[in-house]
Amino acid sequence: MAIGKAKLSKQGFEILNEIMAEFDLPATNQRPDTLRIAFAKGLVSDKNVEVPTVASEKSDFEFPLSVITKDDYLLYKHLIINKVGKALEEKDIEKFILFFVEDGLQIMKSEVNQLSGMDNYLLFLVNSHTTK
Repeated sequence: MAIGKAKLSKQGFEILNEIMAEFDLPATNQRPDTLRIAFAKGLVSDKNVEVPTVASEKSDFEFPLSVITKDDYLLYKHLIINKVGKALEEKDIEKFILFFVEDGLQIMKSEVNQLSGMDNYLLFLVNSHTTK
């Protein structure tokens, strides 16, 4: 159950920095929190999930996948298996974690692009994900 590291694509890294700027929060733990939100958005998206492909251009930014899973690796593993609909090997779980982070970053970018200049993305997330 050793979980490794992953490198974001160059485009994913650029989006990550844009999203972090949108949050306008102190730098402490901002990047891990942003990566976790991106993973969650990618995991719950309606996008058809197939075997993730490796992005052609990787950035220099590498992060431990444990940033996403923290102490709940088994939970995340089974959430991914449930989403994919089939049993996966450990190396595939790691690929899917990166896939969902990259996909979530794309979703977040499109959400930010839909906001007006006066809107706050953090408030948008709170308002769009609360139950009424």
